[in-house]
Amino acid sequence: MAKLIYQHEATYAGEVDHAKLIASLIEGYDGWALSTGAYALREVLPLCPPEARVCAWVKPIGVSGKTFGLHNTWEPLIVVAGRKLRPGKRDWFAAQPARGGGELLGRKPLAFCAFLFDALGMLPGDHFDDLYPGTGIVTKAWQEVCRAAVGDASLLQEIDAT
Repeated sequence: MAKLIYQHEATYAGEVDHAKLIASLIEGYDGWALSTGAYALREVLPLCPPEARVCAWVKPIGVSGKTFGLHNTWEPLIVVAGRKLRPGKRDWFAAQPARGGGELLGRKPLAFCAFLFDALGMLPGDHFDDLYPGTGIVTKAWQEVCRAAVGDASLLQEIDAT
């Protein structure tokens, strides 16, 4: 599906080899998360370690009356937390899809970023790599969290402007 959706993006590097990707995440990171589609979950989840959790981003959007059958109004997020913090966290959240920040299909809203960082147990100063940066909003959001922790909120204005 990546080619169908992202082939014209500058960051497109071909179809994802999920087995290779997940192996590299397991070897290279204390915690990680992978957004996927409901259609791919049955192939991707068996590649993950036993501690992986499936979280749900529920998108409270309507479904066209002109179509048939079930529609995908949620997105699976597979999470292997780097640390578990108190208080406990839900394994789902509801938020509208991104409205601003470009036209890239699959771009994430700031609410997704906040949920992701909590689910991973991230703390300001933790290193964050976005292997599929798209619009760059997730990386910018993490930079803002870290800057805000030390009192520099200048990036917040930049994020709000996009």
